[in-house]
Amino acid sequence: MRIRNRRMSMGMTIGMAGLAFLLSLNLSMTAFAAPFEFTPTAKKAFDKMVSAASSSVSASLKKQYAELQTLQRQDLDWDSKINALHYRNEENDGKLRKAIREIDSAKIKALENAAASLKKQHEPLFKLYETQKTQLSLARSFKNKNLTSALSVQVEMTKAAVQAAKKMQSDKNAELKKAKADANAKMKQLRRMLDENDATESKIKAAKAAASTYKKMFTTEGKVLGGAVRGGDTNGTAASFTRMIAHQRQILVQKYLIHSYEERIAASIEKTETKMRSF
Repeated sequence: MRIRNRRMSMGMTIGMAGLAFLLSLNLSMTAFAAPFEFTPTAKKAFDKMVSAASSSVSASLKKQYAELQTLQRQDLDWDSKINALHYRNEENDGKLRKAIREIDSAKIKALENAAASLKKQHEPLFKLYETQKTQLSLARSFKNKNLTSALSVQVEMTKAAVQAAKKMQSDKNAELKKAKADANAKMKQLRRMLDENDATESKIKAAKAAASTYKKMFTTEGKVLGGAVRGGDTNGTAASFTRMIAHQRQILVQKYLIHSYEERIAASIEKTETKMRSF
């Protein structure tokens, strides 16, 4: 998988999604509390509206606002979980891809050194063989039968040793070639396993896009809610709260999906690691 730079912020929380809501209602974020709290001015307007309403309407509005805050907390929690899992996946993916590139590297390096050492070891033999053949050629040119006979025996003996040496080098080079081919095959198999995460990445992008759409709807509705609160419109406030809660729930659905996709990627990375360890 190539887990690409998906460092697009998971700030599709209500705290970010509802920026217009924050501005229109003069809301402020408080640490370790509900994501949004009414400022004194906005609280006064809200309290005035609910106090003038019937007890049932007042209770309903307070319940809706509390529900929205609960959903906002859940949104923040999902962001925290998603970010933690995403960056862990990204880190593990990077480490795994590096490990894949180094598969059998020690074995291959040892074989390369052995092949090079063997070649160097046989260099004097090959030089001797070439020298002896030159000497034999000269002896023949001088028609020196005794020297030619003696050199012919030496050349044949050295030739046999050269052939054996070349066979040893050929076998070692073949072993090295096979080790490299086997390593490449393992790398391709593992990378294919990780590349299957590309499809999951596409699903994450789609879920983010869907969450962004609902975020925009939430933001637009936040402006409507702000006007309803300022105007003391209980019916408008209730209806707007209902729509915002619905949008928020849809955002949470997408966050759930994103997290589940990240879990799928994590499982894929773990499966690939297990496969690599089996080699």
